[in-house]
Amino acid sequence: MSNIQITENESGKYSPEWFYNEAQKPEWIAFIRKADTLHENFINHFGIEHLKSLSGKELLTSLFYNDKGNKLNLCYVLEMDKDMREIFGSIAGGAAYKFGLFFHKKTQSWTCGSPAKPVKLTENEAIQKAEEIRNNLVAGAEIISSFGPLNSTADYEQLYKQLEHISGINTVWRMKYYQMLFPILFAPFYGQDIQLDVLHFLNQTPSEIPFIRMGQIALFSKKCNIPGIVFGHIWGKSTNHNNKSNDSETNTLSDKKHKLHYWMYTVFDDTSWMECQQKEIMVLGMDDIGDYSQYDSKESLRQELISTYDNSTSRKNQALMAWNFANKLAINDVIFAKRSNTLVGKGIVTGDYIFDDSRQEYKNIRTVKWLQIGEWEHPGKSVAKRLTDITPYTDYIEKLITIFTPDELDDVDTQPEVDYPEYFSADFLSDVYMSEQDYETLVNVLKMKKNIILQGAPGVGKTFTAKRLAYSIIGAKNPDRVQMIQFHQSYSYEDFIEGYRPTENGFTIKKGSFYKFCKLAEDDDENDYFFIIDEINRGNLSKIFGELFMLIEKDKRGIELQLLYSDENFSVPPNVYIIGMMNTADRSLAMLDYALRRRFSFFTMKPGFNTIGFQTYQDSLKSDAFNKLISCIKQLNSKIAADISLGEGFCIGHSYFCGLTAKTATVQTLTSIIEYELIPLLKEYWFDEPEKIIDWSDRLRSTVK
Repeated sequence: MSNIQITENESGKYSPEWFYNEAQKPEWIAFIRKADTLHENFINHFGIEHLKSLSGKELLTSLFYNDKGNKLNLCYVLEMDKDMREIFGSIAGGAAYKFGLFFHKKTQSWTCGSPAKPVKLTENEAIQKAEEIRNNLVAGAEIISSFGPLNSTADYEQLYKQLEHISGINTVWRMKYYQMLFPILFAPFYGQDIQLDVLHFLNQTPSEIPFIRMGQIALFSKKCNIPGIVFGHIWGKSTNHNNKSNDSETNTLSDKKHKLHYWMYTVFDDTSWMECQQKEIMVLGMDDIGDYSQYDSKESLRQELISTYDNSTSRKNQALMAWNFANKLAINDVIFAKRSNTLVGKGIVTGDYIFDDSRQEYKNIRTVKWLQIGEWEHPGKSVAKRLTDITPYTDYIEKLITIFTPDELDDVDTQPEVDYPEYFSADFLSDVYMSEQDYETLVNVLKMKKNIILQGAPGVGKTFTAKRLAYSIIGAKNPDRVQMIQFHQSYSYEDFIEGYRPTENGFTIKKGSFYKFCKLAEDDDENDYFFIIDEINRGNLSKIFGELFMLIEKDKRGIELQLLYSDENFSVPPNVYIIGMMNTADRSLAMLDYALRRRFSFFTMKPGFNTIGFQTYQDSLKSDAFNKLISCIKQLNSKIAADISLGEGFCIGHSYFCGLTAKTATVQTLTSIIEYELIPLLKEYWFDEPEKIIDWSDRLRSTVK
């Protein structure tokens, strides 16, 4: 959430006048022209009058994900079209059930319902369902268009009273549809978190209704006399909303926010478990210590438990449970419930921690959507604690998932919708010190070849760049479609594709990381997936890739070969892109296998000291010592590049100097970088030329004296 707050009466930065003046800059004028063109095309294809004219199979394929490969349908355009997402905001994430109807590729049938309870429809039934959804869309649009002026929150509240009878009016895809139809009346903010962030920024009290919150934001953009989409993008850019610290647990680039955790929860008794099912909650005891969230550490919780109860035990396990319940359990985490050694349910966390002092007992609550209730035999001995994070135990989780996934649900996504933050080329260029031309070249080469290796000297940001490159092509910071692994000398075909692994009763074939990733991509063939391999030249590539030498080629995608161990026919899907990273300065590594080399394109990343991004960063530090050091590094890189025994592949990268602030860019910090990172590197480079080491060590040290 932004720490900046304004009021409508303020002048200066973030006032309506300021937003209006920002919108007159050439970049936003061009932005509006592009948005107008997209909007016009959208109305031509999906405006109300056109929707009214549709019927039968044409209605199905024009509105919903379908079996005809037709991407010009309303659901795809709203959710997946890159230009639409970049300009008008993203609603990507979750399963297609959110649209109310879609063609399920695995079951080859039109489907509605929910992930837990899918309903197969005949084509005629699907057409009737589509007509119902279309009629609701049209009814809502006609109510909005005939309502009259919307000049206050009260007006939007009155409008909502006329709309609330329409099923799903607050779903993000319907809100985006109405925003596209009425861009002046509704601002392009669809998810709860971002709506609340913006209204907090505007110092307004948010409505409890998402639909009304879009209107509240639109009222301010009207005061600015600019389109809502322009306000949204200027707000995001000026408040740095999409570029939070990489150390933040809410920064999706760190993968912390959306890393799924699995928990084993032991219910208290039958009465308590019945209440959990009915109210869709899970509970924890230790009520006498009050609200768990008031404690700032596990240790303070532990001390309070000892003080409140007794010190007969260390209370470490209870403190850990309470801390995890309040602080570590996250929305979308999976809960397996058990009673003794019997599994009784599976659910997904849907809300934050609550302490409800009005309850008689079990006052500590988390809301949970219980997807499956019943009784199943637990596989082996179960954990004894009330709440346990079982995420590290992948084999155990696989067994549990198998138990809770009956055959008829094998191909159904039981995860709730996750609205991942947008991430586009502008965000990439803001994060990565690379020119726009180089970025466009990199994207085009990857799309053309499907396999690319980012090569370069230490510190040019290869690993940092790879994941952000994937996100920028996806259009959202979606870690579900990006996986990163690292090769090493012990990494093998068995880890990568499949191999035998010991079990209690002998050996069984276990699938490897790339195999599993390809299967995920195969089931979602309308979206791109990115498999990232760090230190790709550290592994025995012939041994690791095996028969994939051929399958990863662009023109061999989709062709099947028989796997070594399982006799299964396997192919690499066309929507999988492979990004490798290779350090060109590591002389201990052999050259890449030529058979593999010709299947990859190679993109050389260079130090970004001369990019606009780094120069802006450098200026922000306001440090003479930093400026002198960077100037010296540029001279040193020229010397390294000209050295016949080294060359450009050994130049020193910019990432050694990133992450500093005006407060931390001190002489002490810079000295540490020189002494403990740069000089050891020079000693490795010029191990047989000590005079160069001494000369350049002195030059570097002199910059911070």
